[in-house]
Amino acid sequence: MIDLHIHSHYSDGTNSIQELIDILKFKKITTFSLTDHDTVLGVVPIIQEAEKNSIIVVPGVEISASINDEVLHILGYNIDFNNNQLKEYLNSITSTYTYITYDKLKMLNEKGILNYKWDNVINHSGFKSAIYSSDVYKSMIKDGYDFKLKDWPKFYKDTFSLVSQHFPNIVFPSPEEAIEIILHAGGIPVLAHPKRNGNNDVIFIKKLIPAGLKGIEVYYPFHDKTTTRKYNDIANTYNLIKTGGTDWHGEFTTWNVEIGDFGVEHLEF
Repeated sequence: MIDLHIHSHYSDGTNSIQELIDILKFKKITTFSLTDHDTVLGVVPIIQEAEKNSIIVVPGVEISASINDEVLHILGYNIDFNNNQLKEYLNSITSTYTYITYDKLKMLNEKGILNYKWDNVINHSGFKSAIYSSDVYKSMIKDGYDFKLKDWPKFYKDTFSLVSQHFPNIVFPSPEEAIEIILHAGGIPVLAHPKRNGNNDVIFIKKLIPAGLKGIEVYYPFHDKTTTRKYNDIANTYNLIKTGGTDWHGEFTTWNVEIGDFGVEHLEF
């Protein structure tokens, strides 16, 4: 199985590059894609480690986009991860995440809900292009707080969710812009987990095909047999590439899957 949807600690996963390689070796997966959210920082190190173990990496990214405040994600495969325009585009997204996380932690400290320094977060997560609320949690664990990674959703509910209403939703670029930047970087744009867009799934697919959408993620943990058949038929009708993956986030993965449980038997690109 080829798993084309995996995240590392360079975005919102919990696994380091070496940990991912160890899992891939154990699962005997020979081809995969690292598709971190809005960053390509992990691509070079994972290619270097994968080559040592005869594992093939499809360079990837998952770009956040929105239509009328509804968030959707565009996967980009076989991208030129050294493309300057791509990196500048992604940086414009990730810097916003970091600013908002900083402001949220500051407010939580001021309200007495938390007592934790931003400098500590930077110390543990400064290698990343975006620092998320979950990075604060992981940093606290590294500093000796008696938390478990699996309890992150409860921690979020008890802390960050209490101040979230004070901050506007991040306005992401349009999916058309995301597709354009992926194409500019020589990549293949694919709509991720379309079922998550509810009743707008088919509407979005049809809307984005003229913009250059090349594929849809057919095989995914939230897609039952009926849903998978639906997207498979859509892909056939519009001559779209079919991809799939587990959307692995390490211990932050909230669905019951392991790397390689979902994916494709062969690459269509």
